[in-house]
Amino acid sequence: MHARALTPATCLILLAGCSSSSPAPGGAPPGDDAASSSGGEDSGGGSTLTEHGVVYDYGTLLSMGTLVGVEGLTVADGNQTTTTDAQGNWSLTMPLDATMAPTVTGTSKGDPYSFLILPSATAAGGDLGWGNIIIPDQSTFMLERVTLGSIDTDAVVHVVVDLGGGCTSVAGGTLNVTSPPGAKVNYFDAMGYPTATQTSMVDPPVAQRPVADIYDVTPGAQITLTVTHPTCHLAAFPATLGGVTFTGQVTTKAAEPGDNNSALNIVLE
Repeated sequence: MHARALTPATCLILLAGCSSSSPAPGGAPPGDDAASSSGGEDSGGGSTLTEHGVVYDYGTLLSMGTLVGVEGLTVADGNQTTTTDAQGNWSLTMPLDATMAPTVTGTSKGDPYSFLILPSATAAGGDLGWGNIIIPDQSTFMLERVTLGSIDTDAVVHVVVDLGGGCTSVAGGTLNVTSPPGAKVNYFDAMGYPTATQTSMVDPPVAQRPVADIYDVTPGAQITLTVTHPTCHLAAFPATLGGVTFTGQVTTKAAEPGDNNSALNIVLE
């Protein structure tokens, strides 16, 4: 952990892609040991890798305080698709040099889920593990938007913070969106609920659980985000942690129609 106070770091996200005149901050989630590299060769003779993760239910985490895998959802990336198993596990075989940006959507046991857009990333090796992927069903996502008072024709982005280096806690960190005008920030409390009374980040109940919402974001708009933390700072894009290298880009779409929500991963170190 850094001993000195830090000035705020500035993150410029264009479609939320990060850039600036100096190295821009960003981050990546830790890898996951659920799968290993596929190795091998694809039909064109190029190397391949295994992209994988585990999809968990946002609402069940709130109500039960535990992770429950979501079965039967569709995970798509490029031309590749797969379906989550009974525990929420999924994997895809992708070209080694591909930039990956999977989406998760579908219906599980009769419950329709939101359309989740993950940020783009590349693999540092032959394996790309997304770890925990938290997704709300449509009714939970609607309740969240009502709680936020968000505009349905604007985007909602869930911010996930992962810890690297000597940083051990997100507590006390704050986000400030300076562009586009009108974008707002709301923090989750220690139980994982979005609430206006929470004024800074708190450590989430499980790893890779979102700690904040950015909402009322014009779809496709350029976002300037500053992050201030008492002892830690943001890693610069491209950032590598746990075998995942994030480019700093994520697609944002209007929440409606389609129940779209995006995830933005940053890392404190």
